[in-house]
Amino acid sequence: MKFLKSRRSFLRKVSLSGFGIGLASAGCETIGEDWDFSFVHLTDMHVRRKRRGHEGYAACVESVNNLEEQPDMVLMGGDMAFDGMYTLKDEYLDQLDLVKSLSDQLNMPYYPCIGNHDTFGLSPRRQTAADDPDIGKGFFKNIFDLESTYYSFDHKGWHFVILDSMEQVEAVHGPSQTHQFGKEQLEWLRFDLGRNHKMPTVIVTHVAAFNNIGQINADPDLSAMNHMVVKDTREFREIIERHKVKLVLQGHSHIPDAFQFNDIWYFTSQSVSAAWWGGNWKGFGPGYTQFFIKGDALTWERKAFNWTHHLEPEDDLERERISEREVFENRQKKLWEEEVGL
Repeated sequence: MKFLKSRRSFLRKVSLSGFGIGLASAGCETIGEDWDFSFVHLTDMHVRRKRRGHEGYAACVESVNNLEEQPDMVLMGGDMAFDGMYTLKDEYLDQLDLVKSLSDQLNMPYYPCIGNHDTFGLSPRRQTAADDPDIGKGFFKNIFDLESTYYSFDHKGWHFVILDSMEQVEAVHGPSQTHQFGKEQLEWLRFDLGRNHKMPTVIVTHVAAFNNIGQINADPDLSAMNHMVVKDTREFREIIERHKVKLVLQGHSHIPDAFQFNDIWYFTSQSVSAAWWGGNWKGFGPGYTQFFIKGDALTWERKAFNWTHHLEPEDDLERERISEREVFENRQKKLWEEEVGL
């Protein structure tokens, strides 16, 4: 694919997006008129036939292909299939086939990251025998032709690392998984970053290293480690802070979030599927993020694509959530009108 460099002002891009991330010391203004390349972050696609989720993801792929500034590549953030943890094997394999065939229609290369719902049978709610030899990550690796679920590559002077935040463990109920990178992967990571220490680096993980959902929900009793953050985030952070890591891309929560700590941005994109193709999630519809790089700085723009949810007859909970959101938004509008004197 021939990369198309924009002639428009980068600062205009920032103003349209609301705000940008400037990773150079002087902020996004240092990027100037043009950028070197861009990439897209898609996460939590949860492709399925129910709720026409596969058609929704097809609309997302079309949106990416039609971007005015064509990205060089797409970084996948995990949970690409709807679910391998709780569904029957044939249904899960169908979802993997769907997400693979639809992703192959992207006009640019894509790099898959595994999420908790992309593994097969690693849950007490599995729909297969606990001794099924197919349990684990094999199906995901095979369909995406991966030797390992964590790997790295270089692009135009930047280093990119795809990590696996799901470590397989044995539980009382049988094979399971926990949200952590594990010692073996972290050992690989520190030497991979060491070999590439001269390049600015982007890391992709499904489960976050930082997540602000407790603050967002104003819930002081919600533990930060309650399935939303990897257990070994401190060990991970200590490694990446020694190197030129600029950005950690995250998924899992379906809520856009950005947090900077020790000069590293931890950025969660909104979910492609929003509420698992069942409407908006916490006020956020289906979408993704496009990043723009110039030198060793970057900025971003959130993107939405046109899609209307299609609920199944049994989706009563989703209808209730949608109704509650509408009540909340109408109340917010009424209060705003009172406050500004309309």
